[in-house]
Amino acid sequence: MRSAKLSVSLPEEQLRFIEEYRRRHGIETRSEVVLRALRALREAELAEGYRQMARDYAEEADEWVDSGLEETRDLIDRG
Repeated sequence: MRSAKLSVSLPEEQLRFIEEYRRRHGIETRSEVVLRALRALREAELAEGYRQMARDYAEEADEWVDSGLEETRDLIDRG
């Protein structure tokens, strides 16, 4: 994976959290902590998109949509 350098200014409290998290989880760099946080944000956003799709479908069912949507919605709601 190609990387690009980015300079970010954070409040001291956030920097302490990053350092504590890094040490507790045996992570080598602050960058890896930030990458994990970004992945979690991306996953949360994707999950919200699926939840919204399920809500939209519940409001106006589409007979052409695969019947597996109900199982998918249950999995998403469980977390």
